[in-house]
Amino acid sequence: MAKKASVKDVRRSNRAMLLRELVLMGETSRSDLGATTGLSPATVTSVVTELIEEGTVREAGFLDSAGGRRRVLLHVDPAAAYVLGADVSETQVTTAIFGLTLERLAQRTTPFPGRRINPSRVGEILAAHVTELLAETGVDAAQVIGLGLGVPGVVEHPATPSAVVHADVIGWDTAVFAWLEETLGLPVLVDNGAKTTTQAESWYGSARGVEHAIVALIGDGAGAGIITNGRLYRGASSSAGEWGHTKISLDGPACRCGSAGCVEAIVGASAVLRSWRGRDEYTGREPEGVDALLAAYRDGDAAAQRAVAAAIEHLGLALANLVNLYNPEKIIVGGWFGDLIARDHPEELSAAVRRFSLKQPGEQAVVERSRLGVNAVALGAATLPVDLFIESGLVPDHRLNSSPAREESRSATRARHAPTALDGA
Repeated sequence: MAKKASVKDVRRSNRAMLLRELVLMGETSRSDLGATTGLSPATVTSVVTELIEEGTVREAGFLDSAGGRRRVLLHVDPAAAYVLGADVSETQVTTAIFGLTLERLAQRTTPFPGRRINPSRVGEILAAHVTELLAETGVDAAQVIGLGLGVPGVVEHPATPSAVVHADVIGWDTAVFAWLEETLGLPVLVDNGAKTTTQAESWYGSARGVEHAIVALIGDGAGAGIITNGRLYRGASSSAGEWGHTKISLDGPACRCGSAGCVEAIVGASAVLRSWRGRDEYTGREPEGVDALLAAYRDGDAAAQRAVAAAIEHLGLALANLVNLYNPEKIIVGGWFGDLIARDHPEELSAAVRRFSLKQPGEQAVVERSRLGVNAVALGAATLPVDLFIESGLVPDHRLNSSPAREESRSATRARHAPTALDGA
């Protein structure tokens, strides 16, 4: 028999529902919150009053009105709390600090050679980044609600630091970040980078308001996030989206996963560079190599043009398989290499997807470049602690301290926002 929800549970649920709308919508009013959530005017006013008292939400003036009472605008205070997000890729670690409304304030990137980085080295880099970012922005650690990590490979849910990360291609197959919370003194949440990016696209990017979408990330590897019925699809053990290791050729090149003909072994950046330069000439420095490839393409180099055309054709084939499987409204292409392809060759890529898709779903699916850019993984990772903050109702330590002035402010706020009217109080 299901446990009956307590009054506290219902209030936390209502708070989460309203705060989520405020985070995603930006400025809005109490009446609009009531309309979008279906909550009663009294409930909206009561919960919003609580959010104002704790410092999470602020009033931002009035909405112009042709007549009647003016509506008070509300917004989440970006300085109410801070959050860190990190993109742990196979070639570098990028960490950024954001306000509560996820505006990026500062960022650090540390590249490293090779693709089998030791998790302890990642932890050292993250710790250094966190220290530098807090110092640069003047943010106290007590103001930070957590650090989100977007990592390669399959991450068993839930996304706690003790979650097991299965990333065979870089040698991880354990709870690699279980020790990081204690080291940093911050809550740490871990998820697959493609999934964190998909959440960011759903909140703020090209997938916002889209019920069925695919977010495809192509760098040196490849991955995908799947949105179905407006929710991120994870599968039975959270491995859904390992698109980079689906096969598009029976006799294709060997992949790092031990198989052959995988998507990433054909359309990943290093694979495309090898097809241009040949294995013996490939240097292993993907961003620099891709810049040279694109410059050669623009200069009319025949080998470069063949390599890029083949990459677009195979990427179109790989994306068409997703179209036929999931029937998305949109395919959003991102990742540092995918962003370049979508930027320079949008028409060719869309045409290739349609060519290999079934006619009806292929014509319906819109292929577009990510609006969030190449730093979307870190932003997506930052949504993990924000999501937890929204659902849990926990506030940073610095806002838990009481003082006579703060109690006086709270009393004034309570009087000003007594739950007797929805707006204009």
